[in-house]
Amino acid sequence: MAQFCKQCGTAHAPDARFCDECGKAVNAAPAPAPAATPALSGVKRRHLMIAGGALTAVIVAGGALAWLLAPEAASASSFGRAIDAHLAADEAARDKLLCFANLPYQKEEIRVASYDSSTRQWLDILVRGGLYNAPVEQSSGGWLAQSQFVYALAAPGKAALRGDKLCVAKGVKVASVSGYEQVREIGGQPTAMATATLALSDEAAWLVKSPDRALILQRLPGGGLEVQLPLALVDKQWQVTDRAKMHQAAMAMAGAMRNASGAQGAGMLDMLKSLFRFGGHPLVGKWKGSTGKILEFTQDSIIENGNASTATFATEGNVVTIVSEEGSGMAMQITLSNSNNVATLTVGGMPVAVLQRVRD
Repeated sequence: MAQFCKQCGTAHAPDARFCDECGKAVNAAPAPAPAATPALSGVKRRHLMIAGGALTAVIVAGGALAWLLAPEAASASSFGRAIDAHLAADEAARDKLLCFANLPYQKEEIRVASYDSSTRQWLDILVRGGLYNAPVEQSSGGWLAQSQFVYALAAPGKAALRGDKLCVAKGVKVASVSGYEQVREIGGQPTAMATATLALSDEAAWLVKSPDRALILQRLPGGGLEVQLPLALVDKQWQVTDRAKMHQAAMAMAGAMRNASGAQGAGMLDMLKSLFRFGGHPLVGKWKGSTGKILEFTQDSIIENGNASTATFATEGNVVTIVSEEGSGMAMQITLSNSNNVATLTVGGMPVAVLQRVRD
């Protein structure tokens, strides 16, 4: 059967390779098709997918394990979490921040001498908050008759009691925290002193309505909604630790350093002192005794007649315990009034003087 050139139409033999007229190639062999890659069987595909998934799982699990085993970083969130957990678990610590225990609030009546203006001012604040009825003046009678003011506990006051304490809220949360940027090691353990500003949770209704809310919060035993707490990295997590134990550990190391010679030992001792000097205390400033004598306190010393002596101050509520590091090392306590302007000096459990804060 005749075949024709597709370009010029000239007939050519069936086995011709080129057209005799125009020279175009005819009967060209088709290009061989590329060899097909054999498809993977379903079993092999499943094996590869399982192997890939297992490898990914190993990588992810390894990363997760490394993250779990790594110690918690010092940060605002880790310190805030540690302090929140501590205050939620320790009711006594929480009450020290949120409750007043300076008066026998559990009694139906509180009697106050007319000359005790500081206590009367505080109770008058609670009267305005609805916790107590307006005071009634009475005479004590007898040869040395004195005028007294009787404050009767009202129903809202009874509702605000927790045992024998008057409380402003049921709980507290960390609003902001610092100290995580100043981590130091003692005995191989990372430690820090955190300062936290707190916010009330489940605030008492009487406090919300009180016209003196800000003043009441300032007079809280801890000196307001701020707290300083020592933290340590325990079991790879930051936790609030015992202040006394940290102080004892620091003093033990300081004692060892005291016995060591050289500038390096002295530098370490200074570092330990700075680490365990737990911020300020409410006595800082000048105080005048009934005899007119001036006593001044700094963060770490007592100044009397121009002579300064180093001391350690520990604050617990409205009581400051002072231990002089020189001389006899005798301890004394100073109990502050609600206003922090009047204080009673006690030595050996006996009151020896009343101090009045000197305002510059």
